[in-house]
Amino acid sequence: MSPASVEESGRTYRGAGPQQRQEERRLRLIDAAVEVFGTTGYRSATVEKICAAAGLTKRYFYESFTDSEALLLAAYGTVTDRLRENVLAGAGRGAADLDARVRGALTAFFESVAEDPRISRIAFQEVLGVGPEVDRAYRRVTLEFVDAVLFVMDPAIDAERAPDPHLHTLATGLVGAVLMIAQQWVLSENPQPIESVIADAHTILSAVLGRLPD
Repeated sequence: MSPASVEESGRTYRGAGPQQRQEERRLRLIDAAVEVFGTTGYRSATVEKICAAAGLTKRYFYESFTDSEALLLAAYGTVTDRLRENVLAGAGRGAADLDARVRGALTAFFESVAEDPRISRIAFQEVLGVGPEVDRAYRRVTLEFVDAVLFVMDPAIDAERAPDPHLHTLATGLVGAVLMIAQQWVLSENPQPIESVIADAHTILSAVLGRLPD
């Protein structure tokens, strides 16, 4: 019996049931999308191109995604989740010292962007101007990074003296500043050394965080 026949019958194939194999195919498509969208761009990509990169047929594309925009959302979520996890891990290495946490988070952020240019292309370029649903995802991801900044700030926060709305506004501004620095850095024809970019971003964040209530 062929693999396709096994899938249609719902039987186990090579130790994996239909749902597991479908999830594996979905992840292969997302990995392929990260590669294609992150190197040649979303707007020039086709379903056929993604499927070829994943080693799957169009039939399997439509079992998991309604269209290429749905796949872009999945790829965007994958790269930004990875980026945010790296930022939180970098901050965590700074223990309770705020300056060390900030520097660790920034270092992890910019190193992640530098080491995998696909992240910055998808997160900073390819998702812009696609449509309302992608715009909503962009805003949601931005808020998730705001939460990450609040996590970095947490050991130094006196919640009673710095109300949550105030902190949320500050964190939103800091996220915007860092994202703009990163966008301009990766698009520059003559980018600064990564150490300089981290130091400049650190100066901005330190100036703001240094004014938090003691």
